[in-house]
Order: sequence, then structure tokens, then C-alpha cells
Amino acid sequence: MKMLRHRNVVISFLAVLVILLSSTGCTQKRTTSDSTTTSPEETLAFFGDSITAGLLPGGQHAQKSYPWWVGKSLNVRIKNYGRDGGKNTGDSDRDLLSALKTHNLKGVHTVVLAYGINDYSDNAELNTVTAKLLAAIQYIQRTYPKVKILGVLPQNAFIVPVPAANTAGDAMQTKNKANYTESELCDNLAAVYKKSNVPTLDWRPDSVINANNVDQLTWDGVLHPNKKGYHIIGLRVAAFILQNGGA
Repeated sequence: MKMLRHRNVVISFLAVLVILLSSTGCTQKRTTSDSTTTSPEETLAFFGDSITAGLLPGGQHAQKSYPWWVGKSLNVRIKNYGRDGGKNTGDSDRDLLSALKTHNLKGVHTVVLAYGINDYSDNAELNTVTAKLLAAIQYIQRTYPKVKILGVLPQNAFIVPVPAANTAGDAMQTKNKANYTESELCDNLAAVYKKSNVPTLDWRPDSVINANNVDQLTWDGVLHPNKKGYHIIGLRVAAFILQNGGA
């Protein structure tokens, strides 16, 4: 009961901190882990695209990516395997199944999967996207049966691939050349995660990045978070992980 009360207190603190950051625009320099002196006991591995990797202007990457903020907030070790351009589909080492097979997850407590927007932007066939995600989840469950898996759906993007790549628009409401919107992609990804008993963070009810703040929380005005955006997303993901027993 004491551990449960502590967990609930941390979740509540993270929720309040996210609200403060979102509404005031200030940068918080203190998180829950600032007062923690114990060494991290759990390891979380993140697999995802450029948002997980922490992409910044000029091809640079933020040291304080959202996985970094998760580690800082929950006092856990982080392995960030996010790669620019990563997809559920594809066979390069930046894509989901290939990335999983490249890295040894021995000793990892929780794996967070956060792909999707590049499948939409590249007009990948939806059935292929879901099949690849399912294959990746099954690979983890088969190879590392004790590892907990969590899914994170893509956030709203304000860039679409029609009529041409990198066109301004609302991806959640715009069908790509493979005839699905980002919202429909999220529905299908969520269905795969649910079928596989994987808890999933769906941003759509309360997205960190939306039409009203995309210019304030992204550096490109369409998709990629700035430093403040990464901080807020990290705290939200940390609360989700804690709520679902991932740390």
C-alpha cells in the first residue's frame, strides 16, 4: 500500500507539472528525481523515429529528448534507440523490427514503441504497417518474454504528403496517397496494441501539440518538438509509464 501511495503521488506531481509547463511557458529546472539519491534500478528502452531521437534544427539532436526526461523524472536508466525516419515498415536498421533485432534487450525492464508518422508520410500500405507492428511485438514477446511492452501513438502532425510531400495540413484529418488519415492510422495501431495486450498512450483526447500551440512547442511549426515540447512530452510519457507498471 505504501508503494501504491508513492506511485500515485508521483503520477499526480507529473500531471500538475505538465499543466504548469503547458500553461505558463516557463522551464522547470526541478523534477521528481532531483531529490532522489538512490541509483536507478530499472532500464527502459525506447524505439521510435526522429521525435524519440530528439531531432532539432540542422540535424542536431537534443541531449534532453523526451526519453531523457522520462529517465530524469522516474529515476530510471534509459536506452534511446530512436532514429530519424524510423517506421513500422521498412527493413533498414532505423525501422522497428530491424532495430529490435540489432539491439540486445537483456536486462531491459520495459520497451516503449513509438512509430507511425513516417509510415503515414511515406504512404505505406496500412495493412503492411499493422502487420509489421504485430510482428515486432510478437518478436519481443517471444525473445524477451519478461520485458514489458508499452505503445505510444504518433501525435498530431501539421504536415501531409498530398498533393505533394511536406504540404501544410492537418494529418489527423487528411488522407494520404494510401487512403488513410493519421487518425485512422492511430486507430489501427491501437487495435494491434490492444490485441497484443500492450498498454497504449493515445494523444488524441489531449494532445501535447495541437493547432493552438504548434508554433510554440515545435521548432519547425509542423511536427518536431522544441526543447520545451520534449520536456512536456517526457513528463506525460513518464506518467503513462508509471500508471502502467513500466517503472
